[in-house]
Order: sequence, then C-alpha cells, then structure tokens
Amino acid sequence: MQVIDQIANLILEDPLITASRIARRLGYAEEKTVYYWLHKFHYSGLNAFKKAVLHGQYVPNRPALGEAPGLYGRLPVTDRWTAEGKPIFDGDTLAVPSGAPAELIWRYPGPPMLSILPQDLLVLSAFDANFKSPWLVVHGPDGLMQLRLSVQTGSHRLVVHPITMERDAKSHPVYQILQLIRHY
Repeated sequence: MQVIDQIANLILEDPLITASRIARRLGYAEEKTVYYWLHKFHYSGLNAFKKAVLHGQYVPNRPALGEAPGLYGRLPVTDRWTAEGKPIFDGDTLAVPSGAPAELIWRYPGPPMLSILPQDLLVLSAFDANFKSPWLVVHGPDGLMQLRLSVQTGSHRLVVHPITMERDAKSHPVYQILQLIRHY
C-alpha cells in the first residue's frame, strides 16, 4: 500500500489527526515527511488532503494481499439496482470499519423489516454459504432486490420472508448483511 493511502486511512480513522501523529503512526521521525508525501501527490497541505479524503475525492486503495488492512475503508453506496441485480453507483462513499469482507453499502428503501428500517445503511458482502449471517439480500423473481432471513436447519439453509416467515425458494441470495448503520 502506498504511503499516501496509509495517510488517508489514518485520516478516516481520526479526522482530527495531526501531521506529527501521522508521522509517529507511520514510523517517521519528523512530520515534514508527511508533508513531503502530500506535496508529491499535489496536495497543498494536510487540511487540503483531509478535505479530499473526507469528501470522497480521494479514495485510498485497499491493501494488497498479505498487507494488514487499515482500521477504516471507504465503500460505495447504492440505492438503485439493475434488473439483473447489479448495484448502480452514483459516486457516494462512506467510511466504515474494515477487516470484514465488505463490498458495498445499500441505502435500504423500505418497507420496514423487523429491525431494519427505511434509509438504514446496510453493509454488504457477497453471499457465502459458510458465513452465518441471519440477513440476506436476495434477487427476487420480480427482478427486485429484497431482504430475507437465512435459517439454518441441520445442513440445510432456508431463505424465508422476515414478515410472513414463509419459505422463499424462488429468490437467489446475492449478498449477506454484515452491519447495519442507522442515522438519527
């Protein structure tokens, strides 16, 4: 991972971080090394780079295989899908804790489903049958993305509607929900 991406991840972790703290976290003796990297990537200073990172104008690259991930990363946010179940992105991103195999965030349009409400942000990863997430995002036979519950019975997984609790054998699991973010 490039140094500029490490600096960006530290900013996402703590937007009020100082250049001297960044230097210490990266193992540099002086904060002027931080400014060297910022100027190398054409940023006038730390505040200009913070603004770019926090407004999503600079999105740090993900760590390469074998590298330790940062504490935070930016994920794209969607509230629309194609008829084939592919997300449509408008450029919005959100900083979320990393470490989980998260891929995107869905701004759920509704209706309310048990503990999930309209406008909740759902952090999603690709469906993995070995992962024990109780909530799934499925591509329904009507072409819409919908919420379903995953119920494990022995070695079988059932996909059920969260309100009616009826089995849904026609929908195809695409994503699992890793985290729910609710703004009040």
